[in-house]
Amino acid sequence: MVSCVAALLAAGCTPYGADTLRTAASPSPMTPAVRAVALDRTAWWGGSSYRLTRVTTTVGTDGRTEAQLVLDVGVESPVPVAAALPKVALEADGVAVSGPLEVNPPPFGRASLTATVQDVGTPGQPLDPDRLALVLTAPGAARAVIPIGEHSGQNAVDLRPTPLRPSADHLATGRFRLALADARLRDDCTGSPTAAPVVLLGTTPFSPRPLRAPKPGQHTVELLFDAPADTTADHLLLRLTLPDGRRLAPTVPISTAAYPDRPDAVSLAAWFDFYGDTAGTYTLEAADAQQPDDPAVLTLLAG
Repeated sequence: MVSCVAALLAAGCTPYGADTLRTAASPSPMTPAVRAVALDRTAWWGGSSYRLTRVTTTVGTDGRTEAQLVLDVGVESPVPVAAALPKVALEADGVAVSGPLEVNPPPFGRASLTATVQDVGTPGQPLDPDRLALVLTAPGAARAVIPIGEHSGQNAVDLRPTPLRPSADHLATGRFRLALADARLRDDCTGSPTAAPVVLLGTTPFSPRPLRAPKPGQHTVELLFDAPADTTADHLLLRLTLPDGRRLAPTVPISTAAYPDRPDAVSLAAWFDFYGDTAGTYTLEAADAQQPDDPAVLTLLAG
């Protein structure tokens, strides 16, 4: 009888029962490890602002890490634009740990984007979000850097545009009547001579204003003007004198673009690319080609 009881007890201690007890006592090996970081940091690139608000890393049971990023993207231009897309990647201690993320900003307005990248870092090695940074760049272009944690090994580089304070907000020269809508010193975008394909805003077709990324160390003065709807820039002459005395013509032809919501006006844009110091006073001369010796003049103060 005793031997029968012993046999029953032994039968109760099956390998299945033992596994069930171990699972209850420790985390399941099938549960992914998730870490999330909430932040609020912004960088500018290609004429858009990228506000990073959340990064979530998930380590799967195979040891591979997936990262998900939540970005609010704002296109600052008052008219549709076509900008070269940045190469967006995660770096740890200054070294790339991910392939490129797909980030497609809208041509106009704002959008909330969620970007997911697989196989971040080395499989089987824990990835600490505190050591990550998000980098926006392109080959041969300036880099914008958003540190995600306090130990990313990189300083923030936001490429934030610098407003220029004008001495006047209107220019009248010959046939041209221009209202200065915006004046900025930028390192994140400039004008491009490449034509952009037409886009639809709702059902209305628009020709976007093309933008490109400056080279590292290159700056541009971006000037946006409002003008009556029938204005063209064919005979508008603009010259910008830098604080160090250099006198520049626009880097690309002055562009004219339609407003989506203002049929009575058009937007004119001029960019002046240069290298060197940026602090000081800039002088803009605007003239009608039929009266080149009678320019309108205003100054623009940086800093």
